[in-house]
This record gives sequence, C-alpha cells and structure tokens, in this order.
Amino acid sequence: MATSPPPRPYDLDALEFHVVRTLLFERLASPLGRSAVEVLEPCADATTAVRAHTATAALAERLRDGGELPLTGAIEVRSWLGAFFGSEHVLQTKDLADLKRLLRAAERCRRWFLAGTPALAAFATGAPDVDDLVGELEQLIDDRGEVLDTASAKLAAIRGEIEQARLAVDTTLAQVLASAELRKYLQSPEPVWRHGRPVLQVKADSRQRIAGVLHDRSASGVTLFVEPEAVVEAANRLSDAQAAEHREIQVVLVSAARGLRRLEGEILAAVEFTARADLLQAKARLVLGNGYTVPTVVEHGAMRLHDARHPLLLRQRPADAIVPLDLALGDPHHLLVVTGPNTGGKTVVLKTIGLLALMAASGVPIPAAAGAQVPFFAAVQADIGDEQAIAQNLSTFSSHVQRIARCLQNASPRALVLLDELGAGTDPEEGAVLGYAVLEELVRARAFAVVTTHLGRLKDFAYQHPGAENGSMAFDGASLRPLYRLDLGIPGNSHALDIASRVGMPPSVVARARELLGVRDTSLDDVIERVQVARRDAEADRRRTADLSRAVAAQQEELQGRMAQAVRKESWLQEEADGVVEAELRAAQAALQEPLAALASAPGVHGERARGMKLVVDGLLKRAALHRRRMQFCHALKKGDPVYLPRYGRVCAVHKVDRLREVVSVDYGKVKLELPFEDVSWLRPLQD
Repeated sequence: MATSPPPRPYDLDALEFHVVRTLLFERLASPLGRSAVEVLEPCADATTAVRAHTATAALAERLRDGGELPLTGAIEVRSWLGAFFGSEHVLQTKDLADLKRLLRAAERCRRWFLAGTPALAAFATGAPDVDDLVGELEQLIDDRGEVLDTASAKLAAIRGEIEQARLAVDTTLAQVLASAELRKYLQSPEPVWRHGRPVLQVKADSRQRIAGVLHDRSASGVTLFVEPEAVVEAANRLSDAQAAEHREIQVVLVSAARGLRRLEGEILAAVEFTARADLLQAKARLVLGNGYTVPTVVEHGAMRLHDARHPLLLRQRPADAIVPLDLALGDPHHLLVVTGPNTGGKTVVLKTIGLLALMAASGVPIPAAAGAQVPFFAAVQADIGDEQAIAQNLSTFSSHVQRIARCLQNASPRALVLLDELGAGTDPEEGAVLGYAVLEELVRARAFAVVTTHLGRLKDFAYQHPGAENGSMAFDGASLRPLYRLDLGIPGNSHALDIASRVGMPPSVVARARELLGVRDTSLDDVIERVQVARRDAEADRRRTADLSRAVAAQQEELQGRMAQAVRKESWLQEEADGVVEAELRAAQAALQEPLAALASAPGVHGERARGMKLVVDGLLKRAALHRRRMQFCHALKKGDPVYLPRYGRVCAVHKVDRLREVVSVDYGKVKLELPFEDVSWLRPLQD
C-alpha cells in the first residue's frame, strides 16, 4: 500500500501564515483565486521561489503603469466541474455559460501575459491555448445561459417554427378579443399565460359565456383563466415546437458535454492558470501598497532585513506607528540569542522573522525595505506558545521539549529554527543546561536560529561560541517602558521588578522582592544599561545623519533636474533662434524669387548679376544651421519614428521616407500626408 509523503517541515500555523492568506484574499479580483490562495505554501525549491518573485515584480511594474489583468468573467466553476468530469454532474446551460466566460478570461489573461515582459511571458508558459474552444462555445451559448440558434441547424429551424406558431397564437387571440360582446365577460382585456398556455382572464360568473379549457383560477376565485377553443390548435402547435426545442437543446448539451470531457486536461489547466494569475496579481498589489517589497531569495547566503514589520501589525496600524526590525543573520553569525524584558516584543520578533521567511519561500512580497535578502529555507520550525500542550494533555515543559526536539531533527544549514523562552517551564538550573546544550546543537548544525530566553547562563553563550550573537530588546530605564526594538551585540536585562512595579504590583510586594533579591553585583547590568543608552543615542544620530543625507541628495537631484531643464531651454531657444533666422531667410527668398527670376533673363551684365544674387540667396538658406540639421534628421528617419509637424502642431509617425525627392509620408490619423523635409521637425513646442 502506498504511503503518503511526510508533512513538509514548515510551521505555518505557529507562525500565523493565515495572516498572509487573508492579505491576499483581500486583493483578489475574482472568486477563482481563493483556491490558489488556500493552497499557497512554500515553493518546492529556490528556483521556483525566485521565478515567482520575478513574475510578481514584473506584474507590479505593469500595474503601476496602469495595466490590469483581464479577469472579468473568471467565475468559480470547480464546485461542479470535478463532478462533471467524473460523470456525476449533468451539464446545465448555466454551467456551460459560466465555463465559457471563465475560459474566455483565461485566454485573455494568457495573451496579456505573453504580450508582456519576458518574466510575464514565462508565467504563461504552459498555459493552454483555448481560443478555439471559446469560439466554439460562443456559437453554442450566450453569457446568460441561453442556447443560441447557431448551436445546431435543427435548433434554428425549430425556433423558426416557434416564431410562426407564436404569431398564429397572437393572431388568433387578437381575433377573439376583437369581439366587444366577449370583452364584457373579462376581468382584463390582456391575455396571459398559464402553465405554458394562452388564456383569457374571465369573470367567475361568466364562465359559461366563453367556450374553452379552464387552466387556473385566482386565489380569490373571482378570476378564471380560460384558453379559448379557437386558440387551442395554434397553442398545441406552439407547445409541440417548444417541446422539440427542449429536446434539441438537450441533444446540444449532451454533445457539448462529450466534447468537453475529451478536453478535460486543457480545461483544468486553464482554470488553474487563471487562479494562479489572480493570485499573482494579488501579490503584485501588495507591492503597490505601503511597505511591501519583493525580496531577493538566495540558495545560500545571509538573511538581511531592514525596516521589517509583521504583516498583521502593518494591517492594523500605519507603518510609522510600528517599530521596525533590522536583522542580519548568517553574516557571519547564524545564531542570535535575544534577551530582555517581558512585554518587550521578543515573541513578535520571532514571529516576524519566521513569517517573512515563509512569505519569501512562498513567492509572496514581504513587509520590509527594498534590498531585503532571504535565504530559501528548506525548513522553518518554531516553538512558540503553549497551544499544543492542552490539546495533547501535556505539561507546558513537555510540550516545549517535544517541539524543540522536532526543531533539532530538522536543523541544518538550510533551516530556520525559532525558539521562544528556551529553558523555561522547569527548574532554572536544569533548564539553563538543557538550553545550553540545545544552542550547542544548533551551532553544530549551522542552522539559522533565533532564540529568546531569560536565563543568565544562556546570555554568555554567544561570547563563547563563534557563529552566535547576542541581541536584546531595548528598554528605557528612565521611563521603565519597553521600546520594542531589537539591538544586536549585547544581552539585555529582564527588568522584572521594574516592569512589575509599572504594571500594578503593590509597592510593598516589589519592595519585599528587592529585599529578598539581596545585594548582588550589578556592575554588568550597569555596563549593559550604559551600552544600550549609548547605542540608542548612536542610532538616533545615525538616523538624523541618514535623514540629512537623504535631504541633501533630494536637493542635489532637484538642482540637477533644474540644470538639465535650463540646458534644455537654452538648447531649445538656440534652435528657435535658428528657426527664426531660417524663416526670415525663407521669407526673403520668397520675396526676391519673382523679381530675380525676371531679371535673370535680362541680357548682359544685369542678367548675370541677377543670377548671381539668386545663387547667394539660395546658398544662405542651405547654409543655415537649422536647415542642415533638418536635412540630417530627415535623411536618418525610419518607419515608425515620431516627427513634429509645425504647420499642424501635431506629432505623427513616419510611414515612408523618400530621400531622393526629400519628402516624408506620415500617418496623420487615418490619412497619409506627404510633406517636404522643410515641413518636418524634431523640435516641439517647449512645455514649461
């Protein structure tokens, strides 16, 4: 008997991957994409993840330019499609209409991707071409689910008979109602239909006055619905034709069902492609929102995050209201031991790191600054929280141990391990040595790991093992409030008594606790506190310097833009001046053309002087700078190049260039104009 494959080593539930799915659900364009989001998980390998991120970035750029996937009509059909292919569902006209609309959307999306960048075209590789199938369905049924006359020649003929029969019924009814005597016995002169038969609305006490078949009566009983004898035969013909129409429609549906079952693979592939396209667009919309970026996913390398935030927090609050996370893991240290006070945000740091790693591996943009790099982890394991302890009837410590053991089983250079409160839940001394051994195993496995703890012995681990680093959650000793910021390089204090005092513990209890704690060497704590204060001040200075640098860079960019604009204006004004000179020369040439032509034919010295003057005037125009540039520009034109037509004040595309005659043909709307080179320019009016 075949065994199912083992579950993939990703703790999706512990790291709240459902938050990512919710974000994507909110950005889908069709109900079809929900199924793709529901099965979203880390990719099989780094190459697949990189390909997904590349397509997301390309689509985000396309959407930023105003593009949009043509997903209109992408209706969810899988509620019946699987049963249909399994011969457990009878195809209905509405099913056929919905499938046609979906396949039409799939084909439009396929073409849309193929017409895009190589990354977008690659996304559509393998998507089936269903254009012919859509065309066939368009001949069968409309979007409302009505079978069309073009579905079969027999159906078209039957519907012709129906129209004739209906006309005969209407004509007969009109003849019956033409009798003024008969109309006296009617509640209303308008005929109606009951049970597919044409009837008159007859007063109950006048039933015997009208011969015909009684089909129904009103709820009050005052109106009887009677089919007149005169119309029965015509109505029978209509009913027979309608029955024939129904039978032929069933024949059409059976034939269509047979053909669709033969194309099961293509149809299912088109449905899956459309769902994936909707999911891809949802990912791209994340990038267009606030705070998300497409990370660089690497097979081997460090994890580098700047201004990272948990997606759930970013969904609930503005980005500037959340303390960002900066992290470098794997360059050079792979293990980070985080200490610090309770309520300081250690668990949020763990979940943020883990969830962003899962998002990157799943091809989903992450909430971090541009330039983020995330290794492709083959496993992401976490021991966070005690939810499993109750369900499995285990103690908190037993639950932790089981999950830590599972994490160690998956520990490797391509794994990310996240352990919250290592060594807690048992005797502090035994918990400390067990935690120390766990950290040694993680270092030996060279796994990427982030571990939080309160145990003092584990704070020393990073100082004794290369590849490990200390980190602490920042705490403001003056205000006794956590700052929710991860600082690297130094351990942190728990500040348990300070926090207890701040959150409402009776002062007498806190004082007694300090008394029981006794006098102990606080020099290390004082050093750590001073280092943390110095780091905070240095970080504030760094941020101020960075802000100042950005402001200077922005001003420099603005000045460069203004300089470029000034250069462009100067160049344009120079060319405009050359244009004025050329225009004046052209006007002078036009004014002198006729007199010089008349004088040129004069005998003797006067004619000779006139011919010389004409050569001088023509030479001045040809030697004008703008004229020379125009000739060079026009001779270099190719089909499709844009040119400006000063006479019309319009930019047009070149259709053809005749360099011998020095004329250019342009597409002026739907008309082709042929103009001399002198009427064509590269110079457009300057826009301020």
